[in-house]
Amino acid sequence: MTPNINLIKSLWSGIILFGFFLTLHQCGAIDKEKTLVLGCKNFTEQIILGEIIAQAIEDNTDLSVMRKWNLGGTMICHQALISGEIDLYPEYTGTAYINILNNQHIKDATDTYQIVQSAYQKKFQCKWLPPFGINNTYTITVRKSDAIQRKWRTISDLKLDSINLSAGFTSEFMVRHDGYPQLKQKYNLDFAKVVDLEPGLMYQAIANNNIDVICGFSTDGRIPAFDLVSLKDDLHFFPPYYAAPVIRLDALQKHPELKQIFDKLSHSIDNKKMQEMNLLVDEKKINPTIVAQNFLQEFNF
Repeated sequence: MTPNINLIKSLWSGIILFGFFLTLHQCGAIDKEKTLVLGCKNFTEQIILGEIIAQAIEDNTDLSVMRKWNLGGTMICHQALISGEIDLYPEYTGTAYINILNNQHIKDATDTYQIVQSAYQKKFQCKWLPPFGINNTYTITVRKSDAIQRKWRTISDLKLDSINLSAGFTSEFMVRHDGYPQLKQKYNLDFAKVVDLEPGLMYQAIANNNIDVICGFSTDGRIPAFDLVSLKDDLHFFPPYYAAPVIRLDALQKHPELKQIFDKLSHSIDNKKMQEMNLLVDEKKINPTIVAQNFLQEFNF
């Protein structure tokens, strides 16, 4: 049978037109006055926290949330916030204090939060909302078996052995003010090799004995799951890193109903719970959307 070329062309044109009008309809369906743009950085915990924020907003207001996940590191998210590309994202007090505000002298958790809250409002017209409760500080992490055998308890204990050790750090940790360059100087460390690794590969590498030291995260469930241990920061190099949502003031003023939601989320997550949720995503491969949903149900939000 000879195909009807004109019929085929007509059907194909119809499909294209349908897709075009569907796209226009979908674009028109986005009400900018009722939509918040929420961003996050490029690691598991950020996506989980982002989903918790997004679902809490969508379930308790008439607002929609446009999700922009995996934007990149700190500076990318910060620039997106102050330029208006996003309305809010989860950030860490120590990161803002050191890397955005360029402070050096470490403060306690309360002082750090108050300093960044005040500075962000004055400099960037953004507001730090109440913290979630977790302190996701960097940790210098090693295999527990090595720590026991070599009697490593503190980061200072690595000084004499570092010349024979290989380290794996994330690309951001390699350049941050509160990262490897200053850590090396503070603790007088001289690793035989330092490699740049993605967070997931970093944990796998130390578990597989490919490297000896990593920059772990205190809320990462892979530390206990992979039989690793974090060394004590005996020289108090790392600041407190309490996670909290940061929002543009104009977005908060436009949607004052958000305050009640963030007040309820305040101090709702401790480090142990965050470790559990991170592990579900990283190792059990459960979708962060489901993990966040289960948390909110458990929390009776």
